[in-house]
Amino acid sequence: MAETFCGKVCDECSWQEQLNCSGCKAGPGWLYGGDCELAKCCRGKGHETCATCGFSGSCSMLQSRDQQPVYRKKRRDAAERKKAALKSRAQILGKWLWILFWLDMASTFAELLKNQYVFRITPLFYPAGLILTTACSIVCGVILLKLSSVEYRYRTAGICALIVAAAQFLEIFSDKITDGQIIWALFIALPAPIIGMIGTYNEFHAHAAVLTGVSSTLSEKWLVLWKWFLGCALAMVGSILTFIPFFSTVLLLIASIGVLVVGVVQLVYLYRTAKVFQEYAAK
Repeated sequence: MAETFCGKVCDECSWQEQLNCSGCKAGPGWLYGGDCELAKCCRGKGHETCATCGFSGSCSMLQSRDQQPVYRKKRRDAAERKKAALKSRAQILGKWLWILFWLDMASTFAELLKNQYVFRITPLFYPAGLILTTACSIVCGVILLKLSSVEYRYRTAGICALIVAAAQFLEIFSDKITDGQIIWALFIALPAPIIGMIGTYNEFHAHAAVLTGVSSTLSEKWLVLWKWFLGCALAMVGSILTFIPFFSTVLLLIASIGVLVVGVVQLVYLYRTAKVFQEYAAK
């Protein structure tokens, strides 16, 4: 059996030590995990060596066989750089997404304080919930902007979060807004729900993007969750536009349950995403 596929002599190869190559058919030409394209081609066509291939006379890979170790070295270096960059990103994402998870937990608690049923029991909880929600939105916006160095969609999500926080801030001081300021207040408050949707879209897709190549399953789940979130939002709008009271009430109930479920799943996914990057960075 020939020592190599292409006919080179291993002992005469200056790249053997540098690439830690154990020989063509045991190393780069190995069936599983080999990184020599020429060897893969030869084995894939069922040839013992390139000499038995009918295209060997015009094969560009065979003619550039002396450059194959160079190509392999470049691919390995590129893979190492990518791995190092991914580890650096994982450290950033693991840290800040973990904080973002706890902020979302706090924001969920704040929304409960603003709930109409809690308000009926004690109205004092509403302003506390509103202040906590606004504070969480501001900090979340800042964190998302910080994460934009890793994924550009986080920037849009962060800006949207800060705009929503501005609208929430106006609600806190709504009783102090003068007639001259009301136009500016409406200019910020009215588009806030749409801006919030845009922010959620970019945040979910940013989570999915950074998970690509790390956890494809979880990445896909973020994209599916956005569709569920959008469906719940459209159902909520539909309940307002429906003029038949019964259907409006049923649709609102379904949308409300859906929003609650999506919110819980979002927390679960955010927790898992943060943990994935923490574990990756620790490897």
